[in-house]
Amino acid sequence: MQTRLFGKSEIIAMIIGILLITMLFVSLLVVPQGAVFLVYINVIGNIFISALIWIGCRLIVHTLWKKFPWEKEPVKHLLIEIITIPLWAFIIMEISYEIYCRFNFIANSSSHVQGLAVGLLITLLITSIHEGVYFYMQWKQHFALSVKLEKDNLEARYETLKAQLNPHFLFNSLNTLITYVEDNPRATDYIQNLSDFMRYVLKNREKELVLLNEELEVCRRYLFLQQSRFGDNLRIDININEKYLMYCVPPLSVQMLIDNSIKHNVISKEKPLLIRMGIENTNYLFVSNNLQVKSSEAKNGLGIKNISDRYEFLSQQQIIVNETATEFKVSLPLLKANI
Repeated sequence: MQTRLFGKSEIIAMIIGILLITMLFVSLLVVPQGAVFLVYINVIGNIFISALIWIGCRLIVHTLWKKFPWEKEPVKHLLIEIITIPLWAFIIMEISYEIYCRFNFIANSSSHVQGLAVGLLITLLITSIHEGVYFYMQWKQHFALSVKLEKDNLEARYETLKAQLNPHFLFNSLNTLITYVEDNPRATDYIQNLSDFMRYVLKNREKELVLLNEELEVCRRYLFLQQSRFGDNLRIDININEKYLMYCVPPLSVQMLIDNSIKHNVISKEKPLLIRMGIENTNYLFVSNNLQVKSSEAKNGLGIKNISDRYEFLSQQQIIVNETATEFKVSLPLLKANI
């Protein structure tokens, strides 16, 4: 979750909060008659102390949400917060108390212990406000993403319905076509792979996740169709250990990356395209290709953005995109089936 550390609304809230906390601290003071100077000193000092406590709590909460978000590591987040925030407040108040004592700025406060107790309670309140803001921002982002994905899903279904032939008619026609070319094994294989690929698309288009084993199988069929077109100019290197086949990916996410590689790059005898697939960093599936972009091809990035949005919605994990002068690579997190 991306949140600005000190936005305009945060600065306004901080100023109001600091003034209210300062008023509370000053209200605990018992000032001797005629010691107006001590009142000014204590007001200024308490503003400074309150600002340090507020900013420190804000920085700690912001860092914890970035490094240890609640939805992933709630125990670590809570433990570090319980230790660091009271410790920060205690240190600030103790240093301030020592400075006040050294320069005789103490205005007969009711008690040092009472001041510490009130300060820690105020720190707890500040922390609760910051945590509440972060929870609200996270809910708001997730809700917006959910609405967007639902809208995209409805639009995709509508477009599919407009362009879609009757599946039964289509598959029956392909099966009939096979009977006409039975004496041509390569044509039969091509039609069979095309039929299986389209059946997979229709069957899994509305699923959130599919097994990697199933996704790779349909990718092999798709690559067979493409290699029938490009021949040896399109080369494939798939190296994936069987132990990863029971992990999951969004349906057609790997196929979409392969399609992008073929669509955006030159494929010729002089410049063959090599598409590699494998596992890296234990739980990431990568798809890479040597970079030889078509001069007339304009990338819109919609395919990769679509995959990225689906991952963020399903697991809050992010895909990794790396592009060098010679290679383009996208790495997809492998998800567990119970997500």
